[in-house]
Amino acid sequence: MVFQPNTLPEVKYDSDILPVLDMLSDSQVKAADIFSFLKIE
Repeated sequence: MVFQPNTLPEVKYDSDILPVLDMLSDSQVKAADIFSFLKIE
């Protein structure tokens, strides 16, 4: 889930693009990317 000010929470799935900070607006991060960073092998 994505929580942003003054909006309802949004559910994001693997291929969905996540919102990023304005200074990183040239970057795109998918939900699957975040989970792959957190995966412990």
